[in-house]
Amino acid sequence: MNFKALLHLLNEFVPIIAFFISAQLFSFYTATTVLITSTIIALGTGWYSERRFPILPIISGSFVVISGLITIFYQTPSALIFADSLYYLLMGFTILGGLFFRVNILKLIFETTFAMEDIGWNILARRWVLIFLLAGVANEIARLTLTPEDWVNFKVLKVITIALFGFYQFTLSKRYRDKNHANAWGLRID
Repeated sequence: MNFKALLHLLNEFVPIIAFFISAQLFSFYTATTVLITSTIIALGTGWYSERRFPILPIISGSFVVISGLITIFYQTPSALIFADSLYYLLMGFTILGGLFFRVNILKLIFETTFAMEDIGWNILARRWVLIFLLAGVANEIARLTLTPEDWVNFKVLKVITIALFGFYQFTLSKRYRDKNHANAWGLRID
């Protein structure tokens, strides 16, 4: 694994790990402060290493920072928890809308990283629509039925599940790779 890939992985998972650990040791609000701070640091680190802000971390980071600040300011955990549902549902419906209008949003975002045939991109988009919508609905059920402290555990389980799902998608990028522009795993080589 190269340094940039490791940095991306750390930037993605360190905030949620810090949130989980601080929620086990301190209050939900302290954990929310840790989540906001670590998200801002991760975004800054990503910008420093890449000299640009990738679109998905900016979107998810904005949701975390804004809803986290609302949670802390108004002392209402439901703002952060609902923002998680809203994020997943908006992502799912955005990708679905793109497919409806024959614009594969995932291809637009990730075509510099992956080289796949269009059929692979379309399968990938449909899969992510499903996982995002399921995650949004599951999060709403959790928001309505769990305490904020229990929701933290649910969130960690959800993030792990989505990450495993994401890694599984390499089988798709491998199967539908553009042989002229991708390595064996579908990662772009040019």
